Amino acid sequence: MEGLSFTQREILRALVKLYDKTQRLVKSTDIAKELGKDDGTIRNVILSLKSLGLIESKTGPRGGYKPTSKAYTYLRSSLEISTPYTRVRKDDEELNVYVLDVEFIDVSNPYSTKAILKLVGDIDRIRVGDRIRVGPLPTYRLVLSGSILLINTYKGEVVVEVESLVSLPKITARNMINSRKLITVDASRTINEVAKILAVENIRGLPVVDVDGRLLGLITSADVIRAYINDDEGALVSKYMRANVVTVSPEEEVAEIVNKMNKYNTGRVIVVVNDRPVGIITRTDILKVLACLS
Repeated sequence: MEGLSFTQREILRALVKLYDKTQRLVKSTDIAKELGKDDGTIRNVILSLKSLGLIESKTGPRGGYKPTSKAYTYLRSSLEISTPYTRVRKDDEELNVYVLDVEFIDVSNPYSTKAILKLVGDIDRIRVGDRIRVGPLPTYRLVLSGSILLINTYKGEVVVEVESLVSLPKITARNMINSRKLITVDASRTINEVAKILAVENIRGLPVVDVDGRLLGLITSADVIRAYINDDEGALVSKYMRANVVTVSPEEEVAEIVNKMNKYNTGRVIVVVNDRPVGIITRTDILKVLACLS
C-alpha cells in the first residue's frame, strides 16, 4: 500500500473528507469539484483504489463511493488523518470503526440515557444488541459503554442505550509507571539475547537505547520472530528494532495517551524524560484503568 501515487492519495483523502462531512455516498463529480480535476480522471483513479480495497461503490441514481475501513487504516498509518478518532470495542475486540462525534439524548432521564454515535469504518461488523465500549470520546473525557438499539448504515449512525458513562480520571503516565522496573536493551545486543530477556521477564517489548541511555527505538516479540524466520537470530537488535516510536511525557494524562495510541495505531507508548525511557504503557494498562472505572 506504500506505493500509492500522489494523485491516488489526494483523491482518497478528498473522498474521506467528503464522506466524513456528509455521511453519504460521494459521487465522482463531487470529488472532481473538490479537487478541481476532470471527472474522467477521478473515475479512473477510483477504479484503481477499488481494486486495492480502499473504496466501495454502489450503482444507481443514489449510488456513489465511500472509503472502506482499510482506507482509514492506511491514512492513519500514513499519519494523514490527524484527528484522534476513538475506536469502537466490541467484547474484547477493537474494531476498525471510529467515532467521529457523539450526541446525548434523554439526558434528563437517568434511567434511560441514549446516545447517537456518528461512525466511519467497517460498520457492518456491529449488530443491534451488541454491547460496545468507546472512549475517550471526541471532545469529551468520557468512556461510554452500552447496547446498540438502532443502526443507520446509510447515515453512519448508531443509537446506543447507555449503560455506563464515566469520566476519565486525571491519571498521568507517571502514576501508571511508578511501581514498575523498566528493562531496556542496548542496540548492540543480539536478537538471541533479546529473546531470552523477553521470555524470562514475560514481556513483549523492550526500549532500545544507546550507550548514554537515550531512546533509539523499540524491539518487540514480533520483531524477534521475524529475525528467527529469516534465520538471523545472531543479528544485532539495531537491525530489527522499530525506530519510529510513539512517546509521551510523564505528565500526559490517560485521555491524551489513548488519543495518541489511536492516532498512531499503536499498542504501546514509551514514557521519556530528556530523551531517555523511564517506562512503557500498553493498551492492556489502559484497559485496566478503564476496568476500574466500570
